[in-house]
Amino acid sequence: MQRWFGWLVIAVLATTARADPGVPAPPAGPAPRPEATPPPPAAATSAVARAVAIVTPPAAPVALDPKDLRTLTDDPVLGKADRIDGDEAKGLVAFTFDDGPNPDTTPEVIDALEKYDIPATFFIVTQRIAGKHGEKGRELLHRELDAGFLVGSHSVSHANLKRATADKLTKEIDASLKTLAVEANRPIGLFRPPYGAIGPSGRVRLKKLGLTEVQWSIDTLDWRSHNEDRLRKKVISMIKKEGGGVVLMHDVKPITAKVIPLVLDDLEAENCARLTDNREPILPVSLHYFLKDGATARELPDAVKQRTAAYKAGLAQRCARRPPPPPTPEAAPKHASK
Repeated sequence: MQRWFGWLVIAVLATTARADPGVPAPPAGPAPRPEATPPPPAAATSAVARAVAIVTPPAAPVALDPKDLRTLTDDPVLGKADRIDGDEAKGLVAFTFDDGPNPDTTPEVIDALEKYDIPATFFIVTQRIAGKHGEKGRELLHRELDAGFLVGSHSVSHANLKRATADKLTKEIDASLKTLAVEANRPIGLFRPPYGAIGPSGRVRLKKLGLTEVQWSIDTLDWRSHNEDRLRKKVISMIKKEGGGVVLMHDVKPITAKVIPLVLDDLEAENCARLTDNREPILPVSLHYFLKDGATARELPDAVKQRTAAYKAGLAQRCARRPPPPPTPEAAPKHASK
């Protein structure tokens, strides 16, 4: 794995030197991988920062066999960990987005994440990338992967799995992996239950498959929000209050697509203020930092650590380029009583 990351960094540096409900559709074979060329993060301070941003393998190390689920979930980096609840690390924040991809909203979310150089995980409802109606969804999936974002399964149709039968678990979990892993051309190690709901039999199924269940600690409730300014203030307030955590948002919602650039700007402004006050910033990181095996935090891949270090090292420069914050209104002068 580390040798692969080294090759990736070299290749990218060489290139730089030279220049909500799903869409019902029947399952179908994967479409050819598009030549996605998203713009590099505006906040990246060097070619190295852009190179280490890509931390997900572009292809499975072995041929994936849709008939053998073990090859579809055999992810030694992300799979087989304890359930992530969001309280596993402090001073770190991981953004996660559910229910997509949605061609009308997901591109704006990706654009914002790239602009601020923020890692994220997208949990895919796989009927959105299946069949002839899923062509644009597949293109967005590959854009997410090519940009270095993590992806996980969010079931086939976003069904509630709390009391799911064995047959329903097969149709929603197993089938989603056969679509997502094959289309992504890599094993999938993460699963988020729709609504966060999954019963004991479902958790047994996840463990048997080697999937890491991902919940959250900051529920923005963006799916039912109608006021952009209120949602924006709510999200950054929750991140500051909790000192980080795993943030749940939905890239299928128009309000989220509009608000996420402002939220990420607020996070950067907060971190700039913390640097001024000699306080530790709340670092945006990938879900790797929340993985644990029992009481032991899972070892981070070198490229993941390098990306976080590059972000932290470049933060002061980004802060210097930011316009000064608006002055705090002064208290009205007191007048002597007559």
